Amino acid sequence: MENGGNVCAVEPASPVPCVPGMEGNLSGQVFEVAQQNGSLSKRSPQFVGVEMLQSFKLLIIPCYAMVVLIGLFGNYLLLYVICHTHKMHNVTNFFIGNLAFSDMLMCVTCIPFTLAYAFNPHGWVFGRFMCYLVYLIQPVTVYVSVFTLTAIGVDRYYATVHPLKKRISVLACTYLLSGIWLLSCVLVAPAVAHTYHVEFRNEGFTICEEFWMGKERERLAYAYSTLLMTYVLPLSALCISYLCISVKLRSCVVPGHRTKSQAEAQRARKRKTFRLVSLVVAAFGVCWMPISVFNVLRDVDIDLIDKRYFLLIQLLCHLCAMSSSCCNPFLYAWLHDRFRAELRKMLTCHHRIGIPVNNCATNSVAL
Repeated sequence: MENGGNVCAVEPASPVPCVPGMEGNLSGQVFEVAQQNGSLSKRSPQFVGVEMLQSFKLLIIPCYAMVVLIGLFGNYLLLYVICHTHKMHNVTNFFIGNLAFSDMLMCVTCIPFTLAYAFNPHGWVFGRFMCYLVYLIQPVTVYVSVFTLTAIGVDRYYATVHPLKKRISVLACTYLLSGIWLLSCVLVAPAVAHTYHVEFRNEGFTICEEFWMGKERERLAYAYSTLLMTYVLPLSALCISYLCISVKLRSCVVPGHRTKSQAEAQRARKRKTFRLVSLVVAAFGVCWMPISVFNVLRDVDIDLIDKRYFLLIQLLCHLCAMSSSCCNPFLYAWLHDRFRAELRKMLTCHHRIGIPVNNCATNSVAL
């Protein structure tokens, strides 16, 4: 597959190569090249890779199902608390709410269609319209999640290191979030423009893939620029932001005389905050590193990856990336005492009294 930048896309179960330089009748030439390369033969290494992938089906599908359930449930509760607690409507929580929404959308679009495409022997079975729609939504949700994580890191940097500076307004936050969604759509446009839905009716399978029609230099430029904007720069921004936060917290001294217990409590809070910011950076780096490294190796020289394990490795890297949707709710909400207390208060108030949950909130909460 000539994947220029769609980190959600995974090769289909049907062993069909995507070959550059194809013009005219796309489906005919794809099939012709596939026959010449022996990719439709049961003796080909690619077919061995498909067989190996199918042998791990009973292990991979439950793992994906767990990611979907945890991601949807955790992010839904996070959105529920933010939306139903009026005093939580602040800039930081709007960023976190946008992250939760994009992660839920990522669970719904990236995982089910990817699994169906990877394991179905007929390839893409959802039709031409869904081919282009899904290939648009999938990477957009990923880019929105990554850019929102970066915005949260920068927002927390200013809140901690420069607490006296004026924070951005809710209106400016709205413009920024709209810009994130717009930028994500712009980044996806080249990949969607080179996406094709090709039916092999006689062979009984269909593909929905990126074909760059021999534009190898443009494809590589797009792939590497996407990697830079969606992994290298966001990870660098998170590292710098949270490093500054950690340095600020270590050098922060509360004025006045403190008792031994107060000093110990402050040190405990600093240690907890340092562990939390370290987890945030580590989770982002670990979740997205495998798919990023895989894409680079594939773009540099696809033969660097054994064809027998190609599909399996690709799907496992994709699973690791999708697991970020499970990590984010815990890192940005569940590990915060205020969020857990607010959720308990809302649920208790709703069940015992039966009044609207937004009437239960009494204190301002910032995650």
